[in-house]
Amino acid sequence: MPLFRFSRRPTYVTCRGRDDGGGAQIAACVSTMIYARLRRATYVHSPLQTVAHAPLGESTEDWSARWENFFSLGYGETQASSLSGIPENTLAKPHRRSPRSGKLNVVAHCHKVTDHHPEAWASIAPELRRKYEVSPKPEPPGFDENFLHIAVHLRRGDVTADGRFSERFSSTDRLLPALRRHFSEERCRLHLYSQGNAEDFPEFAEFDPWLHLDEDAFVSFHGMVTADVLFTAKSTFSYLAGIIGDGEVVYEPFWHPCLPGWKAL
Repeated sequence: MPLFRFSRRPTYVTCRGRDDGGGAQIAACVSTMIYARLRRATYVHSPLQTVAHAPLGESTEDWSARWENFFSLGYGETQASSLSGIPENTLAKPHRRSPRSGKLNVVAHCHKVTDHHPEAWASIAPELRRKYEVSPKPEPPGFDENFLHIAVHLRRGDVTADGRFSERFSSTDRLLPALRRHFSEERCRLHLYSQGNAEDFPEFAEFDPWLHLDEDAFVSFHGMVTADVLFTAKSTFSYLAGIIGDGEVVYEPFWHPCLPGWKAL
């Protein structure tokens, strides 16, 4: 009697269906890439479709395409559009259920799994960096080789100390002493990335900062990636910049984990 060997059908996982900000959507896709590795599945890329906060005069479609092209997460990956014959499975809680084999498992994010694996976030960083370098990047203003460049991201604008989203507000109580320690050693230039007006940041006057206020999101992001030292905020935006960049990262604790090699503020 012949022996039959049963092979496991491929398991596919993709991230889609979100309509929040670009940083959150990119982080969700990265968490899905990590999740697929942890579950021995194949990550399948679905391009970003509906990214929030499009600038005035720019369509959501064009804004979403800019985010998609800037990070190039789909570069070298299987595309969801190529799996039209594979049945889909909505995986609402990937932290509780495993992806189904023979299906295209659709998730919104996998943070409840991957945030327990900071080493996996660190190990995927070189691959993210290679993808990031596929598309051209803007020249960040104020950078030259004569300085050690220190970037600070502060959540402001819709984030206040005592109002809505107050849990995302970055206090300067621990930040300023940490900055002074860095400035005591090298010829440094501080780049402050935030929203508002120059008079909103009087506590940074001693550093003579280069202010990047309400700057184009992609210019700001690449500046943080380029920096020699990055102080992240409670934000996936600067968190991703810390992962993709290869400088020192000083991490402000929030809901995503501190990566190996980072310093907690």
